[in-house]
Amino acid sequence: MTNAERETARSGEWTITTTDGETVRGYLPDWAQDDPSRSGVRPDRLHLALADIELEANLRGLILPVTLGQAPAEATPVLAVTIGCKPFGENDEPRTPTARVQIVDDFWIDDLGPDDLADLGRQLRTLGDFLVTTAKSVLETARADWERHGPASRPHG
Repeated sequence: MTNAERETARSGEWTITTTDGETVRGYLPDWAQDDPSRSGVRPDRLHLALADIELEANLRGLILPVTLGQAPAEATPVLAVTIGCKPFGENDEPRTPTARVQIVDDFWIDDLGPDDLADLGRQLRTLGDFLVTTAKSVLETARADWERHGPASRPHG
């Protein structure tokens, strides 16, 4: 990106300029992490350059040790949130900002509006409460039982 393009980004605008000098401008929101501005686009490919514009903000999620099969655990993003839109997207692509939640790897919950995102947050809070109040207790009971009755507690013979 050139200095002029960076300056344009700071002013809240992206630009796509073709090789014949045509310039298309659009709004660059403060939350967008990257400026999609480009120059040197062939005029016959302008529609493709516009269709590729994606405004996005990657928000934090959790980094947890995730295991796939027998492989060693790897630090992996879990429940990471992305806010984004494609102003010139296809019919099934959001033209207004929506949220996507990455469950893990390439598994996503897509097209979440504000209420959908809040509903997911409440469901995750309920799951968190269940893990703390119920699952933890069941695991502690299972471990105590195993300690008393599992193979390590029996004499060998």
